[in-house]
Amino acid sequence: MFKNYFFLNRFIVEANEVIKNLEITSIFSQEKDRLIIELSGNGIQKFLEISVNPGFPFISLKNEFHRAKKNSVDFFDLAVSQKVISLEIARFDRVIRLNLDDSFIYFVIRGKYTNIIFINNRNFESFKKASTGYLESFPFEMKKLEFSRSFNIPDFGNIPDSNFETKIKNFPFVGKEIVTEVNIKFDKNSTTSKINLLKQILETIRGEKPILILDKEAQEIYLSVKGFYVPANSDITEFNNLIDALNYFLGKKYYYETVYRTKKKIEKHLNHELKKVTSKLNDLKARIDNGSKEHEYRKLGDLLLININSISKGSSEIKVQDIYEKDRQIKIKLNPKLFPKQNVDFYFDKAKSEKINYDKSCMLYNDMKEKFDKLVFVEKKFHQSETREDFVQIMKELKIKDQEHSSSKDTLSEKFKHYILQQKYDIYVGKDSKNNDLLTTKFAKQNDYWFHARGLPGSHVILRIENQKVNVPKSVLEKTASLAAFHSKAKTAGVVPVSFALKKYVVKKKGMEPGKVAMLKENVLLVRPEIPPDCEYETK
Repeated sequence: MFKNYFFLNRFIVEANEVIKNLEITSIFSQEKDRLIIELSGNGIQKFLEISVNPGFPFISLKNEFHRAKKNSVDFFDLAVSQKVISLEIARFDRVIRLNLDDSFIYFVIRGKYTNIIFINNRNFESFKKASTGYLESFPFEMKKLEFSRSFNIPDFGNIPDSNFETKIKNFPFVGKEIVTEVNIKFDKNSTTSKINLLKQILETIRGEKPILILDKEAQEIYLSVKGFYVPANSDITEFNNLIDALNYFLGKKYYYETVYRTKKKIEKHLNHELKKVTSKLNDLKARIDNGSKEHEYRKLGDLLLININSISKGSSEIKVQDIYEKDRQIKIKLNPKLFPKQNVDFYFDKAKSEKINYDKSCMLYNDMKEKFDKLVFVEKKFHQSETREDFVQIMKELKIKDQEHSSSKDTLSEKFKHYILQQKYDIYVGKDSKNNDLLTTKFAKQNDYWFHARGLPGSHVILRIENQKVNVPKSVLEKTASLAAFHSKAKTAGVVPVSFALKKYVVKKKGMEPGKVAMLKENVLLVRPEIPPDCEYETK
């Protein structure tokens, strides 16, 4: 909810009253996606923190911020020493403007194009790299927007309940969370129209106290306001203003998400290990309960040795008197390819092997039982733990690698375009020749599928395969091939041949140019270049 337009609008109303007439002391960054604007005046010091991370954009106002002595870079020097006239937001667009003496700083939330832009007469600067054409057209785009320092409630007109979901899409700034809240309230009180419920919800955002919701069941933390839906079994913290609520939320969100990820990792590991150890214990227990056949094989060896002169080479069995049970004759199977002495040795070897295997099974059972008991003890400890420190200690006990400190390929994945097909399959697309090499030679796993438009310049495309035992449907391969064709020079063609194979059959030979590879095996699909309807681009 913190990214929702109306929550941003309320933040601007509150923050404007705090920072107007303050002077910019410095503007700097010590993280690639965050900018800090230091403000001071009248004995007050404040820090605007702005995140341009497309998946986690925010603006917050802090009372203190400690600048690092190293790895800190200054930005927008022309804005330093200027006074803040006002902090404003565009009407019904997530564009925030810091209005200064003779310039502007814009915070524009636009998905992967989220950025911070400084404009002073004819000077244009951007926090994140932006094209010259974009910067030159930016002022004209901003002139079309109307900025405000007050809380904006749009005129929705009269939207009937039967058409609400369709019509409200004409107001994308409303956001999915608020539409969901409307539907929740409508289900509880269908006597009030959805459009009136929407207006009431916006008034709630404008005036009610902000709250922080910790959903214990989902292990997630939310920023909301009093009067909004609260999941059962949730802890609620109430605040007097959105500025304080947002700062608390940002501080706790990382903590809880880290704890949640750690818990999920431990839980997955415990479930996997307990299942594996239990299966081995059952197998070993069955083996032990069946007993050892050592004495049986040794008995057969002894009987064959006693009757060795009666064994003919080429015989498949022999009938002998069982001296251990005088009134009984037994048949003993023979290997016709072996000599009599070899058949005798065969049964003695079997007896010896049976003793070794049985003793080993008993020893393994004891080891597995000890491991099982330890896992059960750790599992009980896990369910009783609450703090991150507890979970980190359990991670160490179970020898689970900490993803944050490992050279995980998940970090490498951020360098490529990422699509999710059918909300299940991860597809990664190279951006240029060098990036293609990185995708194919460093990121792709041996049993991932590799795609490329046949005989044409284009992106390398990887379909990630997490479970090799599950067959990938042909439709998934075809849709991935369509994506590969779309990211090639044949993007506008009707039908395109696309080569594909398991990555282990795609090699990079010494001396090959960037982006060039050789295929040891090749399959071809004829597909239309497109982004499939059930394929979503994942922003970072």
